[in-house]
Amino acid sequence: MAMALASPGSTFGVHNSAKSRSNQRKSTATRFITRASSLKLDSPQRLWETGSLTWFHGAEPPAYLDGSLPGDRGFDPLKLGTVQPGFIAEEQRGLEWLLEGELYNGRLAMLAVPGILSVEALGKGPWWKAPFTVDYAPLLPEGPLKFFAVVAVGHLAWGYLEYKRVQNFNAKGQTGLFTAPFDPLGLRNDYRRQSEVRNARLAMLANLGFWSQAAVTGKGPLQNLGDHLADPLHNNILTQGKAGWYVFGGVLFFSLFINLLGLSASKEDAKLRTVFSDFEV
Repeated sequence: MAMALASPGSTFGVHNSAKSRSNQRKSTATRFITRASSLKLDSPQRLWETGSLTWFHGAEPPAYLDGSLPGDRGFDPLKLGTVQPGFIAEEQRGLEWLLEGELYNGRLAMLAVPGILSVEALGKGPWWKAPFTVDYAPLLPEGPLKFFAVVAVGHLAWGYLEYKRVQNFNAKGQTGLFTAPFDPLGLRNDYRRQSEVRNARLAMLANLGFWSQAAVTGKGPLQNLGDHLADPLHNNILTQGKAGWYVFGGVLFFSLFINLLGLSASKEDAKLRTVFSDFEV
């Protein structure tokens, strides 16, 4: 691209310097793409996205978000995709780790949503109290020993799963469950991978809604839904006193802030998109 903008009368030194800078930028972008190959969609040109291919119409995504990854809408205003975690063996794999982390948290959220709703529907009490009513070690006598035993076993089990995640990622580029990629039924395809990311993000937003409702009303989501349907005008987020307004204002402020930040970043990223003008991704 720098060569295309150079005038015919440029000296050889300036011409060669511009070419060197262009090649360096291309090499950096290519490194991001090739190392994310294990996570890339099989046929990115056949994505089932609707409307704009970016998070905001006309926004310019960063160079390392080229639309070939599931759920990629070019949104990274904080440049988190360029961060390199210290425990990742190879360089320039921070973006891949973030993608896996989003899926991991999204899968937990997708499990949490039916769990929270089921606990309340079965009359087991509020979802935030239900876990403390279960006897996780019925064979142990009540007391400090039982408490620390449950905590120790839980931490060991979770720590082992986290260790396997990092181990699989460094070895295979994906985390999976004990093995990677985890697909025992052979269901993996572009459509389902896109669907998983979409549903994972919706589930994480749903959990945020559950937590906010519990903090404001002290009730579970089903009870809040019933109250709202019975009297929508007097049972909503704005009729819950100061706490409701704080939550509403906080969500509104964060949404505006992150979108304005993304728009600002997209102007800077417009220059980086020229990296992909000379090769296919």
